[in-house]
Amino acid sequence: MNFDSSVLFPVDNTKECSILDLQENENTSLYVPVIPPNLFFASSESQESQKFQPKFLKYYIENCMRVGKIRRIDFATREVPHYTTPQICAFVHFDCLYNNESSIKMRNDLQQTGKHLSYGFNSDEKYCNFQHAYSNNKNAHLLFKINHKPIDTPKEYTRNIEQVMAENKLLIEKLQEKDETIRILMNELDALKNATKQVSNIEDNESNLYQRADGTLGEDDVLNATIYPEPKDGGPMTIDELM
Repeated sequence: MNFDSSVLFPVDNTKECSILDLQENENTSLYVPVIPPNLFFASSESQESQKFQPKFLKYYIENCMRVGKIRRIDFATREVPHYTTPQICAFVHFDCLYNNESSIKMRNDLQQTGKHLSYGFNSDEKYCNFQHAYSNNKNAHLLFKINHKPIDTPKEYTRNIEQVMAENKLLIEKLQEKDETIRILMNELDALKNATKQVSNIEDNESNLYQRADGTLGEDDVLNATIYPEPKDGGPMTIDELM
């Protein structure tokens, strides 16, 4: 739901809103490095100074700066020098730019210096000026730069939000099925490893039982050799030899 800023900000009707012709694939995405937490504004629509909040940015750009028609704004937080806590920055994406003095000046500033400062505007009847907190500081402004890596957005979406949600649900279910399959296979693998280990232990025990006595005979080996002597000639043993 868009916030209605019309009760706070006047519209600068001195600037036209005809669409500016741009070259194909020309970058129309801007970057606001920080929305200062101590940035306030005074306007002809309000009787007192108020804090400039991120939700005001769209209305201010479209109706006070009159730069162009905004498609969307992506907000994020980042570390900013001279601020002890992360601050809000914004990536502004336009559907079109307006062919007026304000828009052309911004484009020229960005091309020549890489930045554009917006201090507000003043017309014969209306105004909107920035200031720091409750002090009338003429240096208070919003800083705009070129967004050199805008996220591509298709002009038309082939699926609605319900379809996207359904596809997302299906993908989650498939991932859950794969996780369950992996869990079952891991349990089977552990069981197979345990069974192999048990068989190996049994074979080791059996090999120890059937070992023949070698040249160094202990007491048990001597007993085994006495009860089960080796055949002298390698042939079958006779009754006399056993006795």
